[in-house]
Amino acid sequence: MTPATTRAESHYFSPSPPDLSALSLRLFEASLENHTLEFATSAAVFNRSGLDQGSRILLEHLLIPSGAQVCDLGCGWGAIGCFLAARDQTAFISMCDINARAVALARFNATRNQLKNTTAWCGDGLSAVRDESFECIVCNPPVRAGNRVLARLFSDAQRCLVSDGALWIVLRTAQGAKSWQQRLKTQFGNCELVVIDSGYRVFKCVK
Repeated sequence: MTPATTRAESHYFSPSPPDLSALSLRLFEASLENHTLEFATSAAVFNRSGLDQGSRILLEHLLIPSGAQVCDLGCGWGAIGCFLAARDQTAFISMCDINARAVALARFNATRNQLKNTTAWCGDGLSAVRDESFECIVCNPPVRAGNRVLARLFSDAQRCLVSDGALWIVLRTAQGAKSWQQRLKTQFGNCELVVIDSGYRVFKCVK
């Protein structure tokens, strides 16, 4: 996943300054299950208005082994990663995104909520991560970036999962979820449809 050249990709992947002090931040609270967290977002990151419905649905159905090494792939401002870290403080949550501003916000939000079981980095997906690093990888993918980008994300995710590790994905039905289920089933040999809710589908693929 290289810096984008198309309009669709640039919606997500344009480089942004990581210095938050110069930005106008939107501060808000979001609640899920018995956790209420404080977040900051800004312009030029996905869904700056709050916790998006797809991420919420994914979090509501996601199951992670206790103490697992987990990656929030394409973390944005860190909503999924922070809630996972709050839910299980024995797990360690890695958050990564190619957007430097998003990563800065994810770090800020983890610190703001005193979530010490997290790390975040800015990089080209999981291209620099060694094989078999995670028990679980979670992804609300950047669909507008195009199928080529998504295919690479999912391929890297498979490589970086341990044996029997799981990739969890949420996709809109109207944005090709059914087609991706078939592609992922071919890639992994399995792709479980966990739930259909409000026009979203959550998939689980086991390596």
